[in-house]
Amino acid sequence: MAAALYEEIVIDPDGTPRSTSFLDYAMPTANEMPPVETDGTVTPTPNNALGVKGIGESGTIGAGPAVHNAVMDVLANLGVHHVDMPLTPEKVWRAARER
Repeated sequence: MAAALYEEIVIDPDGTPRSTSFLDYAMPTANEMPPVETDGTVTPTPNNALGVKGIGESGTIGAGPAVHNAVMDVLANLGVHHVDMPLTPEKVWRAARER
């Protein structure tokens, strides 16, 4: 969700980064996040003696595109078909106003 809606590195025309600290770089806090319900399953792999699998961030790969697509579905009713990530409030507002 953060990458889809907030996180952006801003660079000025001279190539100087403008988002150099957390004061300039927007990140969501718990207040901006929807409630999350977690669950777990245990499915051992038959491919090794321990039954263990690798772990990483693969489960989060689809979150950004899912959030982006949800916003774009809403904007499609206004004739907006593309907005670059992150979908900041300003970008969404401008896209909606320009249609």
